[in-house]
Amino acid sequence: MQLGVIDMALKLLQGKTRPTRFLSRVVLVSVLLTIVIPLINLPTVSANTPNDDYLFNVTIADACYLDADYDYYTDDVLVVLKFDLGYALIYDFYYLITLTLPSGLEYSYLVHVLAWADTIYLYNVFYDHATESGNYTVYVSALMVSPTTATDSGIYVFDPPGGSPGGRPTFDVF
Repeated sequence: MQLGVIDMALKLLQGKTRPTRFLSRVVLVSVLLTIVIPLINLPTVSANTPNDDYLFNVTIADACYLDADYDYYTDDVLVVLKFDLGYALIYDFYYLITLTLPSGLEYSYLVHVLAWADTIYLYNVFYDHATESGNYTVYVSALMVSPTTATDSGIYVFDPPGGSPGGRPTFDVF
């Protein structure tokens, strides 16, 4: 007597015969592994919270005028920047430093820094920039790009006495 397809399927699902019981267990284990293995490899999801290991603070520690280029004119501006970076092995950041003269004339310079220390001081020299009497304003805006992304800025106002005629304005970082 020949069994119908439906009857055979029912017997296979019920596990009435020994080979079909083994086959159904193999199928069941295969399905479970197919579901479980991709779940193991899923990345964990976490909220985007700030990491305390990375801080990024820029401070204008000092700004003053001096004769840095030895041209007998005190027309150079020294700006000391302090960067507190955190606890990583290497840092990659940029900062834009702007010196605004009392007349409103602005000099801006973009500096790229690779650092291996957690705190660094950078000496920015604006050669032949202090040519007017009045308040000078230094503004710095910094962007860290590695190991994380962060920004900070600072402003400093000072008044060098008088002004001196000088040469062409130039810039340097030490």
